[in-house]
Amino acid sequence: SEDAPNVLVIVWDDVGFASFESFGGPIQTPTMKRLADSGLRYTQFHTTSMCSPTRAAVMTGRHAFRVNVPNHGHYLRSHEVTIAEVLRDNGYVTGHFGKWHIGSVQPGSPTSPGGQGFDEWLSGLNFFDKDPYLSHNGSYVHRMGQGTTIATDATIEFLTKHHKGSNPMLAVTWFPAPHDPFSELPEGIEDAATLYDDQDTKKAGYFREITLLDQQVGKLRATIRNLGIAENTIFLYCSDNGGLVNATAGGRALKGSIYEGGLRVPAILEWPGTFKSGNVATPVYSSDLFPTMLALAEVEFNPPHPLDGIDISNIIFGNQSRRPPMGF
Repeated sequence: SEDAPNVLVIVWDDVGFASFESFGGPIQTPTMKRLADSGLRYTQFHTTSMCSPTRAAVMTGRHAFRVNVPNHGHYLRSHEVTIAEVLRDNGYVTGHFGKWHIGSVQPGSPTSPGGQGFDEWLSGLNFFDKDPYLSHNGSYVHRMGQGTTIATDATIEFLTKHHKGSNPMLAVTWFPAPHDPFSELPEGIEDAATLYDDQDTKKAGYFREITLLDQQVGKLRATIRNLGIAENTIFLYCSDNGGLVNATAGGRALKGSIYEGGLRVPAILEWPGTFKSGNVATPVYSSDLFPTMLALAEVEFNPPHPLDGIDISNIIFGNQSRRPPMGF
């Protein structure tokens, strides 16, 4: 319908539960604090396992094992039904920006963003940082600048281009950072190259990239307000897996483990005028996003195969506090 909500899904790399100030962490993240203060803050949000598997689960609502993405380096099977395909078939214009990591970015490939339901895309096969070579709708381009900023600017261009059109928008932005060698720097901060060097961590660059990402989410959040579409935009953030250092883990162990520090991540949902601020303490996980986003957008979908995620609308509206077990 004409009032169908836009959907903006943001995924960061390798950010542990206790990274942000609003989740008790040590890293300067004022945007995430504003998001947490105005939106729904998930205290028990879990990933499927890590990087590619989580992305596959977000896209399909199915466990990564079921869709043949048990670890990084595996491509999502082309016959899987993605959220981009379902929303596109229901009148949405769709875009992917950033790290793809679940398929090819070659033109014509059935596992590329275009082959999996995206009308427009500026995507990297895997990690990228400064001055990257990317695939723009299947054509290779060399973009200058920080990869995180490039992904942000491409998302903003997409939102600006389509916000006055007759179609609602799905924008999926999967940032390539934070990622080794942690060479990207926050913008507009004096002595950014030495920020966090005084902290007791060997990962000051990791912290700096999280602050840069916070800035970029701030730009996206400001964009939807400046375009006048914030009231009708579901704005969702999560990480793909746990953190890299104990100070930001928020639980036992780190990325790559199946303990809490490897699976539980920060996540925030903001939809002004629809959701009040608060905490969601009921456990949810990445496979739940697919059926939930469709439900919030009031899009009917009869899956041709089992879904592992569930529609958690009643949980986030406060009408339900228990759910079936998560997993496969």
